[in-house]
Amino acid sequence: MTDLSQLDDATAQRILTTIARARSTNLPDDSPNLRTALADEFGIVPSHATVSPGDVARQALILLAEDPATRLAIESIANEPPATRQSYDAGSSIALGLAVYFALSTALDIERDKQGKWSFKMKLKPASHEAVKKLVEKLINYLPG
Repeated sequence: MTDLSQLDDATAQRILTTIARARSTNLPDDSPNLRTALADEFGIVPSHATVSPGDVARQALILLAEDPATRLAIESIANEPPATRQSYDAGSSIALGLAVYFALSTALDIERDKQGKWSFKMKLKPASHEAVKKLVEKLINYLPG
């Protein structure tokens, strides 16, 4: 079994964006309020800690791997070399943010009301709460704010 916490940055980002592209169809518009709402919901104070795109991607993969079928897909992709060498630019940061949002949406019902207020409800068993919280913390410290 692959230790997802040990994947290099490029591999973690490649796997996460591949899974998100294959499985997601409806990602909401990005909102600056989402970062604040997630921080409030999970009691996370943004820090000045540097979080790399790879850190965020690895934590999202750890959360997604709690589903056995998704774990198999992650393992399969992790064992394949990338088709071509990829470089990540500013556009990939947006794509990574959307991929992380997709990972969160597998664990949380994420909704925004007519007034623009975000709400979150756990879908997974309580044991998964810690993986979700770690991902939210990394996302909050990764996103500009």
